[in-house]
Order: sequence, then C-alpha cells, then structure tokens
Amino acid sequence: ATRIDGGLPTTPEDEKWAQAPHTAFFLVPQIIDKQRFFKPTNDTISVKALYNGKSIVLQLEWDDRTKSIPGDDKAKSLSEAGLTPDGAAVQIPLSIPNDPNDPEIPYFLMGDAAHPVSLWRWGSGAKSKPQTVGLANAEGRGSVTERKPDEAGLTAKGSYANGTWRVVMTRSLKTKEAGKDLQISEGRFIPIAFQAWDGSNGEAGSKHTLTAWYWLQLEAPAGSGPILWAVIIALLILVAEIWWQRSANRRRMEEGS
Repeated sequence: ATRIDGGLPTTPEDEKWAQAPHTAFFLVPQIIDKQRFFKPTNDTISVKALYNGKSIVLQLEWDDRTKSIPGDDKAKSLSEAGLTPDGAAVQIPLSIPNDPNDPEIPYFLMGDAAHPVSLWRWGSGAKSKPQTVGLANAEGRGSVTERKPDEAGLTAKGSYANGTWRVVMTRSLKTKEAGKDLQISEGRFIPIAFQAWDGSNGEAGSKHTLTAWYWLQLEAPAGSGPILWAVIIALLILVAEIWWQRSANRRRMEEGS
C-alpha cells in the first residue's frame, strides 16, 4: 500500500489510483466446505492499495461477463443458474502474533476459533435494492458475527463497465474497538485474502472463488533517515581516504630521507 497525502480516492476513476501499482491474484473455486463449487467463471482478481494517516483504500478489479442484478430481465436472461448478486470480500486477521515463535495465520476459509478473521463485504445489490456493504467477524464457517460497517469506518462502492467490476473499499486504520478489528499500522506484514461471487453463475454463500493468504504492507515514507546515513557513510569514507593518503605520503617521505 502506497502512502499519499490528502484525501483517498472514492471512485475507481480517480486519478490518484495511478500512484498505486496493481497486483493480480489467482482465484480458485471453494471445494472444501459443504457447498462445493467446481465451475468458476473468474480466475483472477487485481488489487491496488493506497493509504493516508487515517484510512486505507483498496480497489478490487475482476472481469465479469454479466452485471448480476436480481430483478433485471436482461441479467436474468444471461444467467445460467439462479440469479444472485455479484460480490467480493476482503479477509484479514483480527490480530497478528508479535511472538516470532508463533507465526500462525488463520485458516484461509474464514478463520478458526483460535485465529478469528474480519470480513469486508460488498454486494452488487438488486434492481430494487442498492449496493450493499457488510462487516463480519468469523471463527470459521459456522461462527460468523455480523457487525455494523461504520464500527470500523468501512465503506464500499462498485462500478461496472465494459465487462469489469471495480470495487473501492475503505477502512479506518484505527478503530474504536481494538478487540474486534485489526489496528492497521505501517511496516507490518498483514495477511490478506480475497473472495468473489459471480451471481449469473449461481454463486452464493460458500459457492464462490477465493485466494490463498498473501501479505499487505503499508510502505512508510522514506523520510530523512536513509539520506542521513548515506551522508555519514560518505563522510567516513572521505576521512578514511584522507587518512590513507596522508599515511602514504608520510611513508614516502620517511623512505626518501
């Protein structure tokens, strides 16, 4: 995640996204839980990340041949199964072990009792219902606690154009309830994973695609530290060269006398 000054982008079209490199991740079908899924239509998701002193924003982008909006006749005619909304989710742990001897990360499919996760969710909505944003904490598939998104300062909005969804998700770095959310800070490696649903392909619930765990890091600005050290090292080298030159001249004079 790249740090920028000022406000963060709120739409996929914002010019500030040019400052963020994108990374593509493979999506695989969920074949572990009871509702196993074997026929995905999407196999990659691309992500950009920016942050400032208050919040972090992610842009999720993936190809989707149809804009799945239940209640829309055109979307229904293009659906191969029961039409459900398109969707996406970001998954991060609720805490990161500080003990280097305990590097465990949560189970990649919605965590576990010992290592719960936070889920940031977005849905495309329906013809009579706007897009949705959701927040939940999970300790596995059978233990999910729904929360109000504003508890973590979470917002999400999607835009569909030319067969591509772009969803912008924003969350506060620090939240009011530290025990319920990961407090995000610079320099740490944060496990992160993604999930996606194609509603026109009958994807809903545990029938979806997902990624393995990857790592998110908020890059701290370089500051003056590296420059200061470079100057100090250069001065030390200069002093050493002067000392060596003077020593060599003194030896030549002694040998000549």
